[in-house]
Amino acid sequence: MILAVSFAFVGFVPLSAHAQSSDIAVKKIRALIVEIAAESFPELDSSTIAVKSFESNSTYFQARFSVSRFLTFRKIRSTIFVNPLVFVRSAPDAGIRAILAHELAHVLFYSQQNRLSLIKLAGLIHGGVNARFERRTDLIAIERGYGPGLIEYREWLYQNVPASKIAEKRRDYFSTDEIRLILTASATDSKLVRGLKQKVPQNIRELQERIEKTP
Repeated sequence: MILAVSFAFVGFVPLSAHAQSSDIAVKKIRALIVEIAAESFPELDSSTIAVKSFESNSTYFQARFSVSRFLTFRKIRSTIFVNPLVFVRSAPDAGIRAILAHELAHVLFYSQQNRLSLIKLAGLIHGGVNARFERRTDLIAIERGYGPGLIEYREWLYQNVPASKIAEKRRDYFSTDEIRLILTASATDSKLVRGLKQKVPQNIRELQERIEKTP
């Protein structure tokens, strides 16, 4: 039993082709996770992070923690799920690395929380406060050098999700325009991202106001 940040599903795919593409995707992502964790998330032991595949027409990656271990008071373990379509649809390499940094930021957060905090987190996500959680996670990835890659990923993502999902993606995550603003402003203000994490902007207007108020 696993708690997910989000859920989605797609239609039928031939079993043999699906199994093969899933295996390849899992192997590629596992290797990248080891590399990115070593470079940018030294707090994490990548060998404890599981990698599995899933199906969706609007989501390509998810990070989850095991509820079964949570309920039996064992050490929390996380899984990063990959949608094989991310490779079929030729997502940019830098974009994949950046979104994996985002997912590793989730894993790091889970590993640092006690059980009560994780219960509260589940309630917040299902209560509609997903945007604040995801945008703060974007900021961690940006802070660790993955901002340009996130721009590449979001530009690709907007072309590879149903049109009805684009507004939701822009709401829950920083848009390409917002990330560019952050990168430009943080080039002359090293403390900007740290401040944004304390009170996460929910849209580009709030972001602009925060940047303008920064001394």
